[in-house]
Amino acid sequence: MRLLYTVLHALGFVVLSPVFLYKMWKRGKYRENFSQRFGSYAPEVRQRLEKKLKPRCWIQAVSVGEVNLTLRLLQSLRHAFPQYQMVLTVTTSTGYALARERLPKEVELLYFPQDFLWTVKRAYNLIQPDFIILIESELWPNHVWEAARRGIPVFLVNGRMSPRSALGYQKVGWLFRRVFGELRLVCAQSPQDMENFLAAGVPRDRVHMTGNMKYDAALPQNVAAAKFDPAQILRQIGIAPMRSVLVAGSTHPGEDEILFDMLQQLRAKFPDLFLVLVPRHVERAPEIVELAKHKQVSLILRSAVGQVREGLATPVGAVVDKPDCLLVNTTGELRRFYQIATVIFVGKSLVGQGGQNIVEAAASGHPVVFGPHMENFLEISRQFVAEDACVQVQDVYELRHALQDLLQDEHLRGKITASAQRVIAANVGATDRTVELMTMAIRP
Repeated sequence: MRLLYTVLHALGFVVLSPVFLYKMWKRGKYRENFSQRFGSYAPEVRQRLEKKLKPRCWIQAVSVGEVNLTLRLLQSLRHAFPQYQMVLTVTTSTGYALARERLPKEVELLYFPQDFLWTVKRAYNLIQPDFIILIESELWPNHVWEAARRGIPVFLVNGRMSPRSALGYQKVGWLFRRVFGELRLVCAQSPQDMENFLAAGVPRDRVHMTGNMKYDAALPQNVAAAKFDPAQILRQIGIAPMRSVLVAGSTHPGEDEILFDMLQQLRAKFPDLFLVLVPRHVERAPEIVELAKHKQVSLILRSAVGQVREGLATPVGAVVDKPDCLLVNTTGELRRFYQIATVIFVGKSLVGQGGQNIVEAAASGHPVVFGPHMENFLEISRQFVAEDACVQVQDVYELRHALQDLLQDEHLRGKITASAQRVIAANVGATDRTVELMTMAIRP
């Protein structure tokens, strides 16, 4: 089984590698420590890790969202396992950049190895973990099987499995049942996630519904202090504090055009409205700049204003007079921009499928609007909708009316925001519950 998977994975990697490399190139900084993805490490890294002085915990987080969650998780882990050294691996260059900036110095940061037998074995030989934590849905068969072969417990935390993913796992049940069966513990976000993991093959006594750790990570005290003031950024480009600001976060292709049109329509009634646009992938900035020109939207780039952290963005435009929109072409700053919003729209929900995290947006203290496609955040979106803690729209027409209602009604904004804070307060604690279960699993 393992040999068959490895052959299929290798074939798939060869076919998809041009796409993989192109995405890495567009997102930038792909050369830095690139060899770590294939189990090759610099001498200084090997020197730090080969001589093991403490037991180790290996945490795998994919990108920016998982890294933010891990920062809060590390607080509880260091309290529960003070004698352990923590090693964090990430998949994306944007996640790596954020982790390098915000991780405690004592945490070792590496790239996650590709799921080939030889790369996985090299990573295990170097890291020498005593237990492994996978965040949300990071299930790579060779990685899990190698841990099982070495007798290393693997914990999947903040686990989620969408209906679409559950269907996909059922189709390849001959492969993934053996993967899920090796997990020592699964901490699921919701009852539905828990049922999906059970159906996928995780033994019942190893699955627990602990809640969503994103609620904990979104609390203000768990948000790292930024090196910039978003309100000052707006002042630098002539946007006065009293102006209304629509912050559109994690937008995907198709939504930017909708938002530019929406901005021009809403300005007929709210002439001072300003748009802060934060695309999910910063490499899309050049195409958004061209789209803004076509739509006659005066746009300024975040990278052209104030101090920008080295290596996270390359300017593709210039400062303009009287801008209509700030395009945030830097990473790791979205939550700070949420704090200056009048109204927030969370993307990948109106066009496409899956949705994005609305908890960190709601935690900012401003009303949140999102579209119908929240497949990856079903339980969260249902809770917010049920408590009138957000506004979910079905199409562009409803979006325009929802934004208009919120912009003109301060009382409505306050009512929704207060409901959102109650939802968040009722759902905190998943991180500590998760660490408690891991503690019991390691120290029976």
